Order: sequence, then structure tokens, then C-alpha cells
Amino acid sequence: MTRLLYLSSVMVPPQVKLCVALRRRHVDAQFWFYEGPERTRGTFWRIDGGDSCRILPDTWLLNGRYLSLELTRQLDTFDPDIVILGGFSIPGNYLAYRWARRNGKRVVVFTERSRDRHGNLRGASPAWWLLRNLYRHVDLVIVSADDAVAQFRDVLGFGQKVVAGRYAADIDGYLGHPARKPGDSPVLLYPNRMTPIYAPLLALDIFAVLRRRYPNARLLMNAAGELGPACRRRVAELTLETAVEFLADIRQWNELPDVYARAHVMILPATFSNGNFTIIESMASGLGIVISDRILGIGNLIEEGVNGFRCEPTVEAFVDRIERYLRSPALIAQHAHLNRAIARPLGAEGTAEFLLDLLARNGQLSAVDARSAA
Repeated sequence: MTRLLYLSSVMVPPQVKLCVALRRRHVDAQFWFYEGPERTRGTFWRIDGGDSCRILPDTWLLNGRYLSLELTRQLDTFDPDIVILGGFSIPGNYLAYRWARRNGKRVVVFTERSRDRHGNLRGASPAWWLLRNLYRHVDLVIVSADDAVAQFRDVLGFGQKVVAGRYAADIDGYLGHPARKPGDSPVLLYPNRMTPIYAPLLALDIFAVLRRRYPNARLLMNAAGELGPACRRRVAELTLETAVEFLADIRQWNELPDVYARAHVMILPATFSNGNFTIIESMASGLGIVISDRILGIGNLIEEGVNGFRCEPTVEAFVDRIERYLRSPALIAQHAHLNRAIARPLGAEGTAEFLLDLLARNGQLSAVDARSAA
């Protein structure tokens, strides 16, 4: 049985469920994480990882970079055949890369597109020259979306080792939600963190305009993020206290689908994003979807006017698209039918099959191993 290790930054439920799905395919998979979800996501993101998913002990976080002093010893104990590393710039990942090279193991890096703090794609630089040379013997580079392939293959210089992959989504609890019928009391959902690139203040401005036209409208809003105080002040300024519900009472991960089931239309007016699971969750749930055209990766699953709306992140554009749903509720059902078919294979089971096939096609699994994992 092939032993596969996936080394990732934060222990989140979709990764745990991907590990379970891989093990169902007769792969001895273990997922190790540098930290739990509490610091960056919230306590309700914590789920039981069982024996195959765990947080590494003696981990240091310095300037956003992780290093576990126990990593080498645990690698020696598990002795994986394939090591998948979540990102290039983490010291602990480079330590695992050196272990894999020293022990003749296959080593894969899974990464997102590289952008600066302004959201611009990074080009060739001394830092990337150094990383490319440090990882020059990597066997495969998997990027998280099709549109990131060219950056790592051509600009950053990893050549033909670069292929497109994807993250797993946890959508089993969403696919059975009933059809949406907003009537005269539409409920909007802003499911992303209140952080600048996701534009929560703009979401409130959008809702304020809609509320004037639909006095019974309500907004469910993620309660996490550094812009929380500013958002609460904006709610007070707009006198929306009775119309906006901050979702501060979610205690467990499995409660999250119930939040989506309460809503009719999901909105995300982000000024930049690499792509969000909330889009896939909304697709699986059957929500109407209005997102910014600045969202990459997963955002490209939504085609303007085909299975949702993807438009400029402005009040006018978003209100216009939301009202198209409210004036024609059948459009929500039409988009839901299309989106559930797209989302279904993106869950843990479909992604496990996809990942193993990707590794086999690119020479990281032998033909025998690939057949046994099918």
C-alpha cells in the first residue's frame, strides 16, 4: 500500500475529509498540519482528525512561516513514499523536501498562484530564483487552478513539471438543500471573513440599497475577521441593526450547511481572491450566486448570466444582479441545477480520485499502485 503524506499549514475539515477519502482508496494517507484552525478560522472549524490527521508538535511560527522541530523524526517513523508539500516558502516544507530527496522519495509541491500584497501576480525575482533552485529536484508542482499554470511553468521557471490541480471541498451536507423561494423576504448570505480583500463594507452598502427596495430583506454575515468592528459601525450608521445577523453562534463545522439553507442568494464583492470554497458550497446548496469578477480560480466556475452572476464589485452591478434573481425566482432553480452538477465532483471523494489519477498520469504512482487505489 502506497504511503502518502500531505503536509499543510492549517488543519481544516476539507483536508481531513480528503485524507479519509484517500484512505478509502487503499492509500495509507496521513495529513499533518502545522497548526489548528482556531487562530485564523475559528473554533468551529476544528473537527476530529482521527489517527491519520494530526497537528505537528513543537511547531514555531515566525513571520508567517512554520517550522516543526519534530518533523524529521516523524518522517522517519512514517516513511512515506510520496510527500506532498503545501507551498514553497515554509521552512518546515523545505526540511521535508530535503528528507524526501535524501531518502529517495517522490516529492510534490501543491501551491496557489503567487501574488504580492496588492494582489498582483509576481514575476521572476531573486526570491523566486532562490526557491526554484532550492526545489530544483522536485518531481511535480501542482497549482490550485488552471490559470496559475503559466506563472509557475513559464515565469517562475518550473517548466513541464507544473500541472493544474484543485483543493477538495466539503459539500456533502449541502447537496440536499431544497429549492429557494425568496418571495418578498429575501435573505442574502455573505459567508466570507470580514477582511479587506473580500470587501465586507461594500457588501453592507449593497445590502443597504437592496433593503430600501425590499424592506423585509435580511443579511447573514460571517462574524470573523479584522474588519468586524468597522462593519458593526457601518451597520449602525445605516440603521440596519434589525436586518443584519452576524453569524457568531456557530459552534461546530456540521452546523454550517444549515446557515446556507436559510439564505436565497450568496454575495461576494471581493476586490481580489484566489478563489473561495464558499462559492462551491453555495453552488452545492442551490443558492443564487453573485460574485466579483476579480475572483480567480474557483470564481471562474461562475459564468455571467449562465449559472450565476460575475460582475464588477460595485453597488450598482451587485444590486442589479441580485434583483434579477428576486424578479425571477425560477432563475435560482435553473442555476442551482447547473451548479450542483458542477460542484458534485469537487467534493472529497471526487478530488481524491482526481488527485490519484493526476499523480499516476505524471509518474508519481506506479501503474500497480494506481490500479489498487482506483
